[in-house]
Amino acid sequence: MSPGSATAVAGASPPHFVLVPMMAAGHAGPMLDMARALASRGAFVTFVTTPLNLPRLGRASSDDAPPIRFLPLRFPCAEAGLPEGCESLDALPGLALLGPFNDACAMLRAPLVEHLKDAAGDDAPPASCVVSDACHPWTGEVARELGVPRLSFDGFCAFSSLCMRQMNFHRIFDGVDDDRCPVRVPGFPIDVEISRSRSPGNFTGPGMKELGEEIMAESARADGLVVNSYAELEPTFVDAYETAIGKKLWTIGPLFLMSPVVSTATAEQDTTAIRCASWLDSKEHRSVVFVSFGSLVRSSLPQLIEIAHGLERSNRPFIWAVKPGNLAEFERWLSDDGFESRVGERGLVVTGWAPQKAILSHPATGAFVTHCGWNSVLECVAAELPMVTWPHFAEQFMNEKLVVDVLRVGVPVGVKDAAQWGVDSETVVATREDVERAVVVVMDAGEEGASRRARAIELGRKAREAVARGGSSCRNVELLMEHVTQKKSMA
Repeated sequence: MSPGSATAVAGASPPHFVLVPMMAAGHAGPMLDMARALASRGAFVTFVTTPLNLPRLGRASSDDAPPIRFLPLRFPCAEAGLPEGCESLDALPGLALLGPFNDACAMLRAPLVEHLKDAAGDDAPPASCVVSDACHPWTGEVARELGVPRLSFDGFCAFSSLCMRQMNFHRIFDGVDDDRCPVRVPGFPIDVEISRSRSPGNFTGPGMKELGEEIMAESARADGLVVNSYAELEPTFVDAYETAIGKKLWTIGPLFLMSPVVSTATAEQDTTAIRCASWLDSKEHRSVVFVSFGSLVRSSLPQLIEIAHGLERSNRPFIWAVKPGNLAEFERWLSDDGFESRVGERGLVVTGWAPQKAILSHPATGAFVTHCGWNSVLECVAAELPMVTWPHFAEQFMNEKLVVDVLRVGVPVGVKDAAQWGVDSETVVATREDVERAVVVVMDAGEEGASRRARAIELGRKAREAVARGGSSCRNVELLMEHVTQKKSMA
């Protein structure tokens, strides 16, 4: 189906997709990529955000970039009991505010419905469907008020999403007293065991259990599911997930490969990107280890010290993107310990933001030490690199199982228990010996390392094929538009 042909199905206006992401960098980014993919094929796209999140999304600078209508709704911080400015997950000062944050998100329902009804027939066609993050169950009511289908966007892989569904559906931890006791997940295509301490139950607190049940209920009512993965990466689990939910599932990833490259870097970020590129240019092909744990992880100083010594002992070149809870304390340690002077040009420490996609795709980069967030896993897969897996919370331990046990492109650092997001802890979960061992193994040039790298290269090739014209993910975007257009014509 060529761009614009979805419009021809209905013979009228193009389908109007209303996209509602979770307000967090790791959630909003893939949905913005989805918005570009839909808009480039002729859809009208409204992207819901908030005033403080809007500048973080950036704009496509080229004249031929697909048009997207950004809708910044006022985020009701005060009404929900949040400090002003807490408009995204990564802006929350602690776990205690997660409940109020979700309450604030739910308060967007009425203004969103009102805006979409007022805008219909004015500067936009009526909404054809709502595509929202699974963590926004309130959008189900938005879709019902508008009389349109709701599609749930799953920011996880099919493997982890199916695993979580089966865990919740069968309530596998009922009656299990030992948090570290592995429990088999029923109805899963392969034998998988997981303990409560490694399960995605890290976001606890008042109202969280009820929110989880509401998310499950609304997911069951959704018209279908959109997944940021590609069929060739996890075919068994995509099929099994679709069968389990009894609904259509569209794999349309990796979404960052689907959309045009858009630069939204600030001047400071541009400086960091140039610094990283210049340093990488001086290194040998596939010799560098990149270490980064995403936008939400904040490592304690004792843990950072162990990572530093592990990287030093590995004797491999490295770029390390650090987001500690107390940056000044870490920088003081760097100065007092003499770490940077000892590693010299072999290591580059970047505090704060780092150009992750550019680093992973550079020819000098040879492996990625990652927290196993799904966006990072996909970026690493697309870059054809093996990884050291260091999950922290949410579904990351399940992503690790896919990477290590199924795809066989990962080396576990050996973390036993999940961290709790938003809770400061001085615990060391991986020692310098753990870090050194994992880095040495993942960079091994022997037979095992060569096989791991060959599998990574093959997965990267399949990722590019999936998003190319005629590829599975490209076709699924077109089929998704066709599905919504047909629903629109029948309304």
